[in-house]
Amino acid sequence: MNRPPCWLEGAKCPNNCAAQLYRRQVYNETPLHGAWSGWRLAGARLVAPSGEWIAPHLLDRWLWRHHRIFER
Repeated sequence: MNRPPCWLEGAKCPNNCAAQLYRRQVYNETPLHGAWSGWRLAGARLVAPSGEWIAPHLLDRWLWRHHRIFER
């Protein structure tokens, strides 16, 4: 893993920025903000704060059905 310049090997994590970079590179997690606060992207999955996740093809299917219901 490429550490940010502020985080020396063997040292404690110096700040939140370095910790977020570590999560993104090692665990492939990207936290979301604003209305999506608490949710995160883990790889291609959207993960709820409860830990439940949905794959892109399932989310796409759900949104398509939802759109069809309200289109009528």
